[in-house]
Amino acid sequence: MPKYVLPPRRPGLPAAALLAAWVLWILPGGGPSAQEPQAGKPRLSVLYFSDTRGAPDLAWLSKGLADMLAGDLGATGAFTLVEREDLERVLREQELVLSGLVDPAGAPKVGRLLGADLLLYGSFLTNGEELRIDARVVRADTGEIAASARAEGPAARVLDLERELSARLAAALGIPTAPGPSVRTPPGPSSLDAARAYYRGLDLLDAGRYAEALEYFSQSTRLDPLYLKPGKGIEDAYRYLKDFRKQRQRREMNALVEDITALSARIRAPTFFSFGDAVMNPGRFGFRDAAEVTEAYRAHPYRMAGDTPVQAVWNLQNLLHQLGRSASENIGDEALADRCRDEVLRWSDAAEAAYPRDPFLPEVLYQKIFVHADRMDWTSLRVLCERLMSDYPDYRMMWAVEDFYERALKELGG
Repeated sequence: MPKYVLPPRRPGLPAAALLAAWVLWILPGGGPSAQEPQAGKPRLSVLYFSDTRGAPDLAWLSKGLADMLAGDLGATGAFTLVEREDLERVLREQELVLSGLVDPAGAPKVGRLLGADLLLYGSFLTNGEELRIDARVVRADTGEIAASARAEGPAARVLDLERELSARLAAALGIPTAPGPSVRTPPGPSSLDAARAYYRGLDLLDAGRYAEALEYFSQSTRLDPLYLKPGKGIEDAYRYLKDFRKQRQRREMNALVEDITALSARIRAPTFFSFGDAVMNPGRFGFRDAAEVTEAYRAHPYRMAGDTPVQAVWNLQNLLHQLGRSASENIGDEALADRCRDEVLRWSDAAEAAYPRDPFLPEVLYQKIFVHADRMDWTSLRVLCERLMSDYPDYRMMWAVEDFYERALKELGG
């Protein structure tokens, strides 16, 4: 992917940085890490689901349903999750298949092995094109059933069914579900094919077939570039394959994906908020207090970048350009790079549709130039440059627009 000159980064960040410095001066310390176990929260282990019929094409749901439910319930903040890696370790050490052990009578033994207070387990059953998922939460010390729920519908809607099941379990446990996209919680898969590829890769990774796992993880991330878990899987696969350079490069790409998903969630939120808004009214935007807002900004400033939705979109486009360049230059993944270009165009169109008179809009439209040039789409590049020169003659990057326009004319033989 060619390296064109990008405009200066992060509009709004200097003001935000000043406000952050002020908050740091008046508020010592910061909030606790989201990864730290929280006192008083029950430890929840979500076990792999049993396939009642043993359908080979749905085998990925065994780990898939467990992992997605763990993510959804973990996002409520009500539990400390037993990590999947700990579950795998216990399975290997004890040579167990936990799905056969877990019933109310066997729960205390499993709970002791995993150090869990609550166990979530279940099964799924197919009947033609229909899928039924049953789940149960039991107290590990007594085996008492704490909650149960079911979701059923077309198998093609399995991602929706999982979310329905999660909401019903949370309701049965008396726990409010997460209100929507979060700046701090990575989203799950948006594509069924991406989810299927990821969890098939996860099975291969657990089986020690790292090169094959890498292929599935790569397929998943191409289908859904903002789905973080396959990126983490690629990083793990490279570590096991001892390709440490690519492991580092993928880790850097994963950090970009995390910033992209968090920033896009902030843009899509029902009420957009800037860093200053969150500092002044932290509870409204899901933060405990101003200190936690500041800690979040210090850790990941890009996620709070932009004082308006259009400025935030511009920052998001810059992140997408960076991710696409990394995919192309570091791992030779042109398919992923092209998906990033698609996202740049999509966000530009969305910003224009929602905020057609925003004074910052030319910056967002300008980002499309790089996509057209990368794709050598000279006609689209010419049309866009003509529009920018006509509608925004005082745009600060007009000299660059003129250069691109001349190049498009040359390539078109004009």
